[in-house]
Amino acid sequence: MTSVNNLYEEMNTFLADQIVLGMKIHNFHWFIKGDGFFPIHEKLDEYYEASEERIDEIAERLLVIGAKPVPNLKEVLAKTSIKELDANWITAKEGFEKLIVDFEHMNQLALRLVKLAEAVEDPGTADYFTAVSQELGKNLWMFKAYIK
Repeated sequence: MTSVNNLYEEMNTFLADQIVLGMKIHNFHWFIKGDGFFPIHEKLDEYYEASEERIDEIAERLLVIGAKPVPNLKEVLAKTSIKELDANWITAKEGFEKLIVDFEHMNQLALRLVKLAEAVEDPGTADYFTAVSQELGKNLWMFKAYIK
């Protein structure tokens, strides 16, 4: 049986992963090199800004439904399964290959959160993560089209 606490915990896991993913996108933005530099550098700003917005929305949703978002980087790093990038130069293809893995992971978490929210009769959270999954799916399609 799914409890509200399970939902809160999974939302915080998603939030922690999103925080690290946002930093990873920003890192990719800083360390991209080679073909596609100019358009990809600019496009990554959009993904980073969308990530920041999602972080805020999830934290606020947690507060609205009576939970608390992860409060510090120590807890974020303890919860996340997203692997950080280092300070090495990266090509657009390499960067998008890494983001594909992470966005697929995030999409699976979003779909799981839809089910958990529905199980505890929280349609607002279910709707939110349905929309997140749709956005992640579109991003994945674009990333995969770019590297082919």
